[in-house]
Formats: sequence, C-alpha cells, structure tokens
Amino acid sequence: MFHLIRSELLKMRHTFALKLFIAAPVVTLGLGYFLSGKSVQLTAYNWWYTLILPITIAIWCANIISCEKRTQYQNILCLPIAMRKIWFSKLLAVTVLLFLTSLVMWGGCTAFGIFTVMNIDPLNGLGGCMLLFLTYIWQLPLIMWLTKKANYLIAVLISFGCNIVLSMIGAEINLFYLNPFAIPARIVCPFFKMHPNGIPIENGSFLLNTGAVIPAVGISLVLAVLCFWLTAWLFAKGDRKHD
Repeated sequence: MFHLIRSELLKMRHTFALKLFIAAPVVTLGLGYFLSGKSVQLTAYNWWYTLILPITIAIWCANIISCEKRTQYQNILCLPIAMRKIWFSKLLAVTVLLFLTSLVMWGGCTAFGIFTVMNIDPLNGLGGCMLLFLTYIWQLPLIMWLTKKANYLIAVLISFGCNIVLSMIGAEINLFYLNPFAIPARIVCPFFKMHPNGIPIENGSFLLNTGAVIPAVGISLVLAVLCFWLTAWLFAKGDRKHD
C-alpha cells in the first residue's frame, strides 16, 4: 500500500494541486497578516477552516480522479491490483496531503505568533488543526466519487458550496453533530476562541465547552470509515466500466 500511495503522490508532482499543501497555508497567512496585522493568527485560522481548506481539499480530490478520467482509467485497469486497493491508495494519498498541510498551517501560524501577537497558543493551535484534519477526512471519498460521476468543476463547486453554507448554518446550534459539515467549525471554537464568522467568543459562552469534541470527532471518523468502504466498493463494482 505504501508504494501505491507514493505512486499517487508522484502522479501529482508537477501539478498545481500538489503545491497547494504549502501554497494554501502561505496564502492564508498572507491574507491574515494583510487584513489583521498583528492579530494574524485569529484571521488566518478563521479563513483557513471556513474557506481555504475546504476548497483545497476539493481541488485535491477532484484532481486525483480527473487525471484517471482523462485516460479512461486505462492506467489503472491494466494493473494486476484490486480496484478497491487502488481507490484506498488515492484516498490515503489525499489524507497524507491533508495532514501535511495542517502541520504547515499550524507551524506558520505559530511562527507568526512569535513575531507578532500570540493570540492562540501553540498547543491550542495544534489541537485545532488536528481536529480539522480528523473531521474533514469523511469528505474525501465523497468528493472523489462525485468527480468520477460528474466532473472536476461540479465536484469542486458542490463541495465548496456545502462547506460554506452548511457549516455556517449549523455550527452554533445544540444539534450541530447532525450536520457533518458543521462539525469542524464547531469543535475548533474552544481552541481558536472565535465564532465561525471570525468574531471572538465571549467569556462563559457554551461554545467554549470541550465536552462535545470527542463525540463529534467520533461521528466524523465513523462517517469516514463508512464513506471509504462504500465508495471503494462502488469503484470496484464498476472497475470494468468507463465514465
């Protein structure tokens, strides 16, 4: 499996998509500094999970399938490897990129905090970034499958729209965990100390309660496992068909 994941990453080595794991955090930090000056951390983290990260994930997932669609899947249909395994390798390759870009974002924000104002301490920043990583994983197979059945642009637009609209609608209600898109924006509130719209959270607010974090992460991970296996099964089932 390691060699398959490495192969998927190598396929992306000359693409804009691969460069995003560094470029996306850099752009976010630059935007945060331009808009907020010394409060760069607050603005950057907010723009990261409400805008930049969702569209970055969508581009990765759409790109990794679009490359195969352009060749009618001939590059993988001829391989003596189970289609389910190939699908998992693509998903894990994007998961690796998601993990790496989360670390780059945390490292960049922490560095900016050292030289400006440390609004969010390093441990809270790392905790928030890792929670975003864990709660966005379930979207990866769905975006890839949507790209397979539709096309690159439709997949990116639908993913981006759902993350922008649905996350804002449900993030601050008690039953937020019923809306998987709202989970990332809600559970980072105690760590980043801000509402999803970027306004600082008032002292004593229920949004600072960390009690919902573990159940919400659990729901996201269970959903991720279901989506991974379901889309892998569907991909393997149609391994001799071309879209």
